[in-house]
Amino acid sequence: MYSIKMRASHEDIHISGAETMCEFEDLENYLKKYFNKAFNHENGNIDFLNLKIEKVKAPIQTLVALPVVENLNDTLTQLAKQTGVSEYALNKGLEFIKNDITYTGAIILSAQTGQRLDSTEQRGIRVTQLAFKTCKCNGEISERVKDARALATCINAFEGVKAELCVSDDLHYTTGYFASPKLGYRRIFNIKEKGTRHGGRIIFVDEGIN
Repeated sequence: MYSIKMRASHEDIHISGAETMCEFEDLENYLKKYFNKAFNHENGNIDFLNLKIEKVKAPIQTLVALPVVENLNDTLTQLAKQTGVSEYALNKGLEFIKNDITYTGAIILSAQTGQRLDSTEQRGIRVTQLAFKTCKCNGEISERVKDARALATCINAFEGVKAELCVSDDLHYTTGYFASPKLGYRRIFNIKEKGTRHGGRIIFVDEGIN
């Protein structure tokens, strides 16, 4: 198995990224796919593209994906309350998502106080070396949701994680999600207005987490 990572930017501002793990015979297809994604992205033209291939040497851990739930009545406030995330912490997370800083990774906040617990500043925390292998679900699920669901499953499998909030920074993609071990992967429609680069990933955790 090989890990493939793509990162594309313009004047050091993130434009697009992607990642998966695959067999050797699938490498070329993924490289072409990620190359085309980088150079044909709605967020704009790029002046930097990094494609990285690494052989996977550590044993691969298989996780059962979080169930996908689509409920038009879901609100972030209700979901946060059900997972032990305070309203104050949720609002602090939304402040990070709505500000003008482009974080290249996730922000870790206390689910109780909203205090930022990581010290990575603009870089954020990267969740890496993952792939969505199979899908047993009703109806079709897009590649975007497969990737996000894989990432959310990895994050929420970690002891001490209460929930995760994600809003895409793509200009015209307005569906985000709120995921937790308790509630699954809950898609949130119209989580932001079209035409904005606002977005980010917030991981809410117990303060005693390692």
